[in-house]
Amino acid sequence: MTVKLKVLCYQDMDMSILGMAKNLQEKYNCDLFSITDLSGNPQKFFQEQSIVKYLKKWFYYDHILPNKKPDLEYLRSVEKNYNIDIWQIAYNDRIFFKYNDFYKFHPDEILSIIEQGCKLFESILDEINPDFVLLPLTNSGRMHLFYEICKAKNIQVLMFVPTRFGNRWMFSGEVETIDYSDELSSSNTSRTLEELQNYLKGHDSFKEVVEETKGWQKSYSQFFKAATTYFLFSKNINLKTHYTHFGRTKLRVFSNYIGSMIKKKYRINFMNKNLSRKIDDEPFIFFPLITEPERSLLIAAPFHTNQLELIMHIVKSLPIGYKLYVKDHGMMVTRNWRPISFYKQIMELPNVKLLHHSITPNDILKKCSLVITAGGTTGLESAFYEKPTITFVDTLYSKLKSVHVLKNIEDLPSVIRSQLIKKIDLNDLNSFVNLIDGNSFECDYIGFNIDAHQTFFYNGFLSDVEIKPSIMDKFLQRHQLMFDQLGLEIIKKIKQCQKYKNCD
Repeated sequence: MTVKLKVLCYQDMDMSILGMAKNLQEKYNCDLFSITDLSGNPQKFFQEQSIVKYLKKWFYYDHILPNKKPDLEYLRSVEKNYNIDIWQIAYNDRIFFKYNDFYKFHPDEILSIIEQGCKLFESILDEINPDFVLLPLTNSGRMHLFYEICKAKNIQVLMFVPTRFGNRWMFSGEVETIDYSDELSSSNTSRTLEELQNYLKGHDSFKEVVEETKGWQKSYSQFFKAATTYFLFSKNINLKTHYTHFGRTKLRVFSNYIGSMIKKKYRINFMNKNLSRKIDDEPFIFFPLITEPERSLLIAAPFHTNQLELIMHIVKSLPIGYKLYVKDHGMMVTRNWRPISFYKQIMELPNVKLLHHSITPNDILKKCSLVITAGGTTGLESAFYEKPTITFVDTLYSKLKSVHVLKNIEDLPSVIRSQLIKKIDLNDLNSFVNLIDGNSFECDYIGFNIDAHQTFFYNGFLSDVEIKPSIMDKFLQRHQLMFDQLGLEIIKKIKQCQKYKNCD
């Protein structure tokens, strides 16, 4: 008798996980379990839904109680047993520190919340001992904590992650790694430089950013519907019980929103008047800013979150004759842009030019000499324009010979000089593209995500919404082809993992 595989699904706001679980239920003989990391009305939907028949469900916030004294000995054991740096995760969680405009957490509150989360995750994993864990890209401290515990327990993770090429995705045990890549074969397609650039244009990540920003909080009618629902009909019951809602009274939410809109207007006006839209004919190094707060900075580059400091380090390291060009990320429009004081500090630095965010990265890459990034996608795209890169963290594209991962900031001046004379090896770039091509797949996840926000979350204006089963059914049916594809890719990944596990 064949033993069923046990798959534990981590459900947050990403509705693709529900669709994947549904597809697995229909097409693969496995037992499904779930952790739901949602509060309020969305949690209620997942408590009552019958679309996926999980054998057992856990709801994260039901196990996290406020005002408990932390057990420091237990937390020390977590750090030791799972090789986890708890304060590193806590400091880079957007709820606990500088990105929270509504509540200031006491250190004991933070440690208590993390302790309770760890105990919940341990108890779940010990109870069911899953063969696989299916989760989206980890985008919060609590989800990343769960992920690290799973890895330490040698539980195979199936994480749905982007490849840095637009519309190409994969399932992997780690974000910046292709599983078993040293043993995988890839095609031997050899493209010319022009063909490689055409490939990049066909998988343009900047175009994805533009599409996503166009579909985010753009409808006035949806805004008024969301505001009416929240201010007139919402009971706001999570205010005292769910730590992600602490301090979010309706009055404070309203005043914060109005203040943010006013700041956004002034910031846009400042940028339009003062930021350069011209790329001069001069030698320069390019530093693209990363969206903040965002996973790619807080979780992926936890020791490089002060981007202003990074800019100053780079300026101090520039060879004579070179300028530093800096440009903000287009997705910052969804964060109401950065404070004007931040932009002014950059503009006041000698030998630095701050570009307007509307300039496409491709136009900059054609003329720059080198890219330096905290780990952004531009560091990969630069290779297609025969420009080397320096990153501060390991990335998926660190495999490229033209990429240098800086380990010591004091080495930056010498590394810049050596990278400036580095030549791009087209065979190396072809091998990387072939490896990605052979181990990823096309998926319009951005379009799916835009549709999810428009269908359930008032175009991104409100997350605590009532989700109707009938609307969810229609939504999943609308994206059935995508879920059929993802289901096949998950099954393929499961078989690959089983193959290499049996070979060990």
